Amino acid sequence: MAHRICCAAMTLLLTACNAAPSTPADAAPAPAAATGVLTDPASGARCDGQDLLVTRAQSRLVIEGECGDVTITATEGSLNVERARSLEVRGDRFTVLNARVGEVHVSGNDNILNLTDSGPVRIDGRGNTVLGTSIERVGFGGKDNTVNASNEPPVEDAGTGNRVI
Repeated sequence: MAHRICCAAMTLLLTACNAAPSTPADAAPAPAAATGVLTDPASGARCDGQDLLVTRAQSRLVIEGECGDVTITATEGSLNVERARSLEVRGDRFTVLNARVGEVHVSGNDNILNLTDSGPVRIDGRGNTVLGTSIERVGFGGKDNTVNASNEPPVEDAGTGNRVI
């Protein structure tokens, strides 16, 4: 019996030593991080600075607010996003509408991007079309791509059959 009491006391003591410190009941919880990744959200979702990942084929999304990095690996869909720090299109046959974006990289094929105001655009895929009011500069590494910009961005073409009109 004395042995059981001793073991129980030791267990209680060890448990108390390993317990997390208590928090006062009125202490505010730590705020949630504002950054994260929205993966295949419902249309109408808000980015609020988060990164956006679109993987679902035939997605039809309208995303509100400012996004971090936007990555599209899906095929045959569309995305309308107000603002993004960057845009990467790896999927094929996707349409993107965007008001303002930083860097753009397209490695997929047969995509259409309608960008109002864009940083540098790099196209390594095939058969892509990029429309823009203002594009900082264009780099081609792919084949048979077209950029139609209202301004005259500097162009570097290491691919074949590409054109800026």
